[in-house]
Amino acid sequence: MRTLSGIRRRSGTFGARAGTALAALVLLGSAGTAVAAEPGTVPSATATPKAAATTTPNGRPADGATQSERLAAELRRNPVYVSADRPRGLPRSLAPDIAALAERTGVPTYVLALPAGDVTLLGLVHDRLGEDGLYVLISDHSSITASAFGVDVPAEEAGRIALYGTPYGAGPLAAFESFADAIASGHDRAAARADELYDRYHEDGKPDLYISSTDRQNQNLLLGLAVVVIPGLVLALGIRLSRRRSDRPQPTGTKKDTGSRAPAVRLEKGSGKGSGKGSGKGSGTGSGKSSATGSRKGSGKAAAKSKAPARTTWPASRRRGVLPVTVVATVAAAVAVVLAAPAVFPQTVDSPYLDVTQDDLNARVEEVAAGLAAGPIYQDPSTAYVLTAADLPTIRQRIAGLAPKGPVHVLATTTGSDDESGGDSSTLLARVHQRTGQDGVYVLIDPVSGRIDLETFGTDQDSSRRFMRLPSGVRYPEYRRDGDLRVMPRLDRTLDAVAAARPEKGYDSATQDTELPPLHDNRLPGLFSSDFGPGIMLGTMLLGALLLIAWLVIAIARAVLRSRREQAADPSPPQHSGPRHATALPSVRQLRSWASADVRELTGRLAAADQDAPGRARAWDCLDAAELLADSGDEHSDGITEAGNLAAVAVLARAGLAALQGQLDPSLCRLNPLHGEATGGKVPGWLADIGIGPRSARLCPACHYALRGSGANRSTTDRAAREREAAERLLGLPGADSRSRTAWDEAGQVLPAAREGLEALILRARESASVQ
Repeated sequence: MRTLSGIRRRSGTFGARAGTALAALVLLGSAGTAVAAEPGTVPSATATPKAAATTTPNGRPADGATQSERLAAELRRNPVYVSADRPRGLPRSLAPDIAALAERTGVPTYVLALPAGDVTLLGLVHDRLGEDGLYVLISDHSSITASAFGVDVPAEEAGRIALYGTPYGAGPLAAFESFADAIASGHDRAAARADELYDRYHEDGKPDLYISSTDRQNQNLLLGLAVVVIPGLVLALGIRLSRRRSDRPQPTGTKKDTGSRAPAVRLEKGSGKGSGKGSGKGSGTGSGKSSATGSRKGSGKAAAKSKAPARTTWPASRRRGVLPVTVVATVAAAVAVVLAAPAVFPQTVDSPYLDVTQDDLNARVEEVAAGLAAGPIYQDPSTAYVLTAADLPTIRQRIAGLAPKGPVHVLATTTGSDDESGGDSSTLLARVHQRTGQDGVYVLIDPVSGRIDLETFGTDQDSSRRFMRLPSGVRYPEYRRDGDLRVMPRLDRTLDAVAAARPEKGYDSATQDTELPPLHDNRLPGLFSSDFGPGIMLGTMLLGALLLIAWLVIAIARAVLRSRREQAADPSPPQHSGPRHATALPSVRQLRSWASADVRELTGRLAAADQDAPGRARAWDCLDAAELLADSGDEHSDGITEAGNLAAVAVLARAGLAALQGQLDPSLCRLNPLHGEATGGKVPGWLADIGIGPRSARLCPACHYALRGSGANRSTTDRAAREREAAERLLGLPGADSRSRTAWDEAGQVLPAAREGLEALILRARESASVQ
């Protein structure tokens, strides 16, 4: 069987006391102090330690003996006494192991394993036992308290080593083993080790020896993430590498062949046009000849290559081999996660293994039943007595008077999660009743917490109901700075409730549940269980998020690199790529959306602009004209007029926004007034030749650099190429039907005024709305 014995918090005091001094302190103490420390019989100040112990002929302590006398009697029979109160945390079956560890100290060692105690108790037990040696107390939370009497051992240093050197959750045996080894090491080594562990504890704390079930759940969650994310990333990387290889063009011939044919065709076309225009002898004859020769050579080679099968190049074979390798790597990554999990998370238990026997679970009930057989009051020697020798006659007298209601049995023993009942006082009392076979009222007093519980078995009295109606201050002690639990006044109130009980047939059953809760199985849940499934789902979402982030990073990096390459190839100023530059052939819906958005933006900017802003007056003029023009729209107007007015509203709103930014040039781009102010220079002369003038008109920087970069400004460029380039930049508005387009300077009555500048457009818009 297994049980949990490791508890993180540790408490206790350590110290070595000289045997002679402590004995003198106890023997010379007043009678009142002795009663307070040892409720029970008070030894004489002149009595020897052995004479103070009152025992029966069989060696067991007599009724009314003190706690220290009863513990001394237990140590006289066996130098290791393990309380029966904590069978799930420190069972009595571990007594031989504790005794074997005690032998390592090299001195007579007496060990008490109790729920609570202190160094004073060890001194009293030593006085009652009358034997020199090392007295050790193993109390709750595996804390070690020790005192040396008549032997020279490093008890204080060993206690510090056990406190600071034992990992959390190691259990009482591990703590006592550390203590015993420190005693055997001697004063010097123990002191150095204690100081080292003390410094390490205050710097890094103590490690956990075991993990909990919650930790195992976290491990399974992490495994679920790893089994999805790691193979998923490997698979995504392999697919990415494969796609990069397959994206490259796969030529069917040599690079020389493909490069020789295309220039030949372009040169022949260019030479034909050049000769027709009389552009030059060299241009017409020499170029044509060389191109014809290149064409014949290229075609001949291509024909020769076409007869042979296409040669597979290295990139193609590499592309075909990446995917199988990726699949194998993905499977290998998943298998590696599964195989590595036991090595990365080797923990299998959450606490030390303790072989708890049925005798361990029954030991306390047997002791209580034996004590109640001798009298109606039993006090567990494992804890301090809460009923003093002066209280016992009064309690016995009251219990005798309550015989018709009971009989009444009072037992003082501690309860907790490590006891046989798991801290359930009702189950403990039911087991005691089952063992004694006596119906009646059973009152349980916890000497550590001070809690009082009451259960009735086969009395046909409502004692337990009346007890439950008592104030909570009777069942639970009130906090007092002096630590007094005030057990006697509260016990009197409890017995008063029993005395006031009334008969009630069948109120309490003589048989109640005595089944103990199962022992804790210290085995941890297995790997790839519990939260492994949720980990897989979470890993799938995480993998998707990582791939999305990677895709965004790659896309941004490509855009940045592409922009840098373009900028390096064309050092012209960057062209803005807003919605006004996206197309030169907008639809009516686009124009309406642009106009509405721009007017809203201009209105908001004007409201937030400073009153003394230099472009504020022009911005107001633009907004006023735009709103007048938008409000004066005629629903019976033709399509071209509507499109022109919408474009004029957008142009006015954009000009107002530019004015708020300090751009006050009155001229607008000749090719597309939606581009804004024309600060890119005058139009090239060839634009006037093809009907886009006058020569005094100006262009925006974007159109200026676009025409220059396209080569349209070169003197060798023909008229058709220039017309195509100008048509691609010229704003064309929807005409009468969806297929036709009209140049913006012929669209309606308002927008064409933009050829003369922004002020003319503002005036025309106001006139169109009948505003002077």
